[in-house]
Amino acid sequence: MDVGTEFLDRGHMKTIYDNVHHNIHLDSLSLKFVDTEQYQRLRDIKQLGLCYLVYPGAMHSRFEHSLGVYWLAGKAIEQIRRFQGSELDIERNDIMNVKLAGLLHDIGHGPFSHTFESSVLRRILPGSNWHRWHSKLVWRRLPRKSDANKFFNSTKKVAVRKRSGMARGQEGIEP
Repeated sequence: MDVGTEFLDRGHMKTIYDNVHHNIHLDSLSLKFVDTEQYQRLRDIKQLGLCYLVYPGAMHSRFEHSLGVYWLAGKAIEQIRRFQGSELDIERNDIMNVKLAGLLHDIGHGPFSHTFESSVLRRILPGSNWHRWHSKLVWRRLPRKSDANKFFNSTKKVAVRKRSGMARGQEGIEP
């Protein structure tokens, strides 16, 4: 089953205007992630920490930044698919995964995250990957039966099947 078709209903898209990328079109699955409490908290986290105190224009949030990365990831994967899609076996789910990776890449950040991670957490938890740990913690709070979790669980199965096929000697990129 191609899970992507279930979530790509054009009737449930939303357009968000971004100052850099202009109109960013979010499909229904991406909206399900954006509409979560875990994602909305990114609105309150400044992308550049305290830089706005020196540079008044440096006010954008991780929310805005992540929407821009979603847009850029979509453009990048579409170009790759256009020029190498058949030889790389790029499917709709792969495109959704890349776009969602862009959308969600900052989900584990907290306020002043890089500053806090490098100055405080490094001393408290030496050798740990705070960002990865916090990302997992944030996503564990997603409702188990949410569409977001359904999508990820189904794409994990597809990824495992693809990797196991390549491991048996089928043509493709090494995992």
